[in-house]
Amino acid sequence: MTQPLLVAERVSVVRGQQALLQDVSFSLGAGEIMGLLGANGAGKSTLLSALAGETKLTRGEIRLTGNDLASFTPQSLAEIRAFNAVEPPLAFSLSVFDYVALGQPFADIDCAAILEALERAHAKQWMNRDAVSLSSGELLRVQLARSLYQLGTAQRCIWLLDEPFAHLDLAQRQFALQLLRAVASERNWAMVFSTHEPRDVTSICDSALLLRDGKQVARTIPVDSITNALLTECYGVTIEQWPL
Repeated sequence: MTQPLLVAERVSVVRGQQALLQDVSFSLGAGEIMGLLGANGAGKSTLLSALAGETKLTRGEIRLTGNDLASFTPQSLAEIRAFNAVEPPLAFSLSVFDYVALGQPFADIDCAAILEALERAHAKQWMNRDAVSLSSGELLRVQLARSLYQLGTAQRCIWLLDEPFAHLDLAQRQFALQLLRAVASERNWAMVFSTHEPRDVTSICDSALLLRDGKQVARTIPVDSITNALLTECYGVTIEQWPL
């Protein structure tokens, strides 16, 4: 049996008296994409940050490629895991080309690879622009390019994305969804992304994880098993018209 690329076992995060995550468990194999659904404050961003190694667990274990997440150095982790977090606006001027180059900050700049990543993310036309001048949706596509450059063409990597479609128009949202699905298939990457739109999940994901108040409501495999009842439990309001 093929070993999962990403495993979470009873992942819990407590800050002060607040339980941000409680006993979340799942596994994800090479080439698989999982979507996270849940209301604001449900724990989606906390889970992604924990999976990325940027939030300390109170209890539980996370394994990447069969190894305990805590055993990775920052450099070795960056070679197999990319994390597109929700980022604040840039505070200083930086060209789009140089921004993408930050995906590999300690390596010699590979111009061809940067251009390829920008092309793949439909962002090459902005390579000489100041990244500060980009719209939120444009910057999201540049961030996709940065992660593609970071991991390159390596196989069996892990890509974590927090609301990667939040500021995209309909055409670019569809493009970004297709990009994730293509990269996952071509490079056998495991991916987890959060969204507030269930149709994002049903369009490209192999499974979904539904969260409410830091707790796991359900893990649905396949995603077409998402029901009105599950979404109602997940969001705390009556959902009667899913799927639309």
